Amino acid sequence: MTEIVRCSIQNCEKPAASPETRSLCRRHLILTCYEQLDECRRWQEERLSPDGAAEPLRQFLLECSLRVAKLALDLKEFTNLERAQLLDILLQVTDLSRHLRQSPRIAVSIPVQLRGQESCGTWEEQTRTRVISRHGAMLECEHPVKMEETLLVVRMDTGRQAHAQVVWRWRRVGGTQEIGIEFLDSENFWDLDSGSPEIVGMHGLTT
Repeated sequence: MTEIVRCSIQNCEKPAASPETRSLCRRHLILTCYEQLDECRRWQEERLSPDGAAEPLRQFLLECSLRVAKLALDLKEFTNLERAQLLDILLQVTDLSRHLRQSPRIAVSIPVQLRGQESCGTWEEQTRTRVISRHGAMLECEHPVKMEETLLVVRMDTGRQAHAQVVWRWRRVGGTQEIGIEFLDSENFWDLDSGSPEIVGMHGLTT
């Protein structure tokens, strides 16, 4: 008989939401995520920690987004309210993650081709960047992709190629899918100058 893992919060006897949630029930998982997101936001606004703290925060946000996204899709026991809270957490994670990026982000349209592998073969899609940085880009992608999927990115203007990992994705209701990619084997794929002045948010808003 499989042993039921209980919530690790004192005096809480509810079962853990998932083995990947550090033994927290659904309610305490959501509360803990909100508390940690508040800490991240305070760090961002007040810069109470040294710059070196950005990397652990970035790692937490990535892990949080992956775990919450998995729970929101797989756990039928979640109520509609809890699912809405999970979606809100994902949106906050996305917002905080894009402000933690260390390199400037520039709003520019560069034609690229994306190539990916599936069980049925290779797919290709031509698109254009919306935002770029020294380490990656945000662009539209009609083809379904998964988090952490590796894509080959080809610049149509120079022919330069690099592998990139999908680190963020979002599909608007009735709209196209937007993805964020991070390069795995290219230091400065876009040939950016270190002093690029036009820094923008993920949706073209000045930050």
